Amino acid sequence: MAASGRLCDICETRNITVFATDWCPECEQSLCELCKSYHSASKLSKTHETIPFESFDKLPGAVKEIKNDCSDHEARFEYYCSQHEVPCCVECMKTTHAECRHLTPLHKVIEHYKTSNALSDFEQTLTDFLNNINSLIHGRFDNKSLLADEKEICLKEIADTKRNVIAHLDQLEIKLKAEVEMLHEEHLHAIEETIQEFELLKTDVAKMQEEAHIIKQYASDFQLFIAVRDLEHTVKHLERDMHLLIKKDSAKQISISCSPTVVQSIETVLPSLGNVNVITKESDIKLVNQREKQAQLSAIATPCIDKIQLKALLQNIKLPSGNKTELVIYDNCFLSNGRLAFTDKLNKRLIVLKDNGEHEKDIPLSFMPNAIAVVSETQAAVSDCSGNAITVIGIESARVGYSFQMDGTIFALSFRKGQFFILVDGIGFCITDVEGNVINKIPYSQTDILFAMLIDDRIYFSHWKRDRVVCCDLKGKDIHEFKDKK
Repeated sequence: MAASGRLCDICETRNITVFATDWCPECEQSLCELCKSYHSASKLSKTHETIPFESFDKLPGAVKEIKNDCSDHEARFEYYCSQHEVPCCVECMKTTHAECRHLTPLHKVIEHYKTSNALSDFEQTLTDFLNNINSLIHGRFDNKSLLADEKEICLKEIADTKRNVIAHLDQLEIKLKAEVEMLHEEHLHAIEETIQEFELLKTDVAKMQEEAHIIKQYASDFQLFIAVRDLEHTVKHLERDMHLLIKKDSAKQISISCSPTVVQSIETVLPSLGNVNVITKESDIKLVNQREKQAQLSAIATPCIDKIQLKALLQNIKLPSGNKTELVIYDNCFLSNGRLAFTDKLNKRLIVLKDNGEHEKDIPLSFMPNAIAVVSETQAAVSDCSGNAITVIGIESARVGYSFQMDGTIFALSFRKGQFFILVDGIGFCITDVEGNVINKIPYSQTDILFAMLIDDRIYFSHWKRDRVVCCDLKGKDIHEFKDKK
């Protein structure tokens, strides 16, 4: 067999130049065909498994650098320390690993390792890891396609919105033009009627002027005196009619003008055609982990929920009294720094205790609270005992941040990984985002539930009437339960 260009280590010590064909990992030596045959026949090395150099060259460089001897003491590795996860020689056992209690003979550790479950699990882990990455990459490509489609939808909606706005402006233009025409015709007609009235008055005055000239020329003095006196009375009536006519709107200076407000209105009321929102949510890709799945199956076969051990964290806590003599505490939760918050129904408040159980403060509410859940280090969500609202409140400021409504009375509430988990009367379990938008609904008929939480793909909740904690799946099917009278 042709060699890889490396010389035989054994022959080289004898000043013989022969290319090596194989490598012995145990001896850490290269061998030619002849030395390999001696190596296989020797009592000390006949159990060693050699590999062809063409296979050895395929090993990663880091693996080729792994040595069988301790670099500190130049002695053979004999044991494996599980505590430090390193091989060690006899000298290492006396020095570095003198206090270690988990030393195993190396030959037992590596014996049958190629066919061991540990190696199979590692290979399965790599396979799952690769499949998960491929799924994630595929999901990103799907997301790119989705973004392209949604971009086209957004552009079309923007164009449609623009057309609708233009159509609406066209209607406003027609309406405003019609109003201008109507006002013009209305006031033009009124002015024309006033002109006619002035013309009639003008005719009467001109006629009187002509009559007065004739009377002055031909009538006697007595006739002139009496006639002028009568004409003066008539002139007074005509002057009165003229002044009344002047006071009419149609005798005043009339003008029409247009004051466009659409620019200001559009800038104020319609600053844009819409909002482009980016919505980020957890990927629905399920990562594969065969080892974890096997562990889950084993856990379901022997439910660990039966092994729950109750332990008192704080005892003999005294809650402060309020306006009402009776305290009705529905729920509580841990805040930041180990503090506790309780919902006090009758006194419409949150009771906040320090981490040692001492009273810190009360947060007054405008409603009777029941369930509470921590949203962040500074905020908690509280549900209304007699309604269907959830209100997010600042713990330090005691101010309402925002609230949202559910389609029914709320019995239980929790918050985890950016999602609310809510038990709603008549619906079942609802999963919403932080703003209360429903993501999923899980029907469940039981209503005597005080506490509920979603962890991964399992729902855990308490039945207070039946003294039990229940685990069910995302279809509302019970898996197992834990019972205790406490």
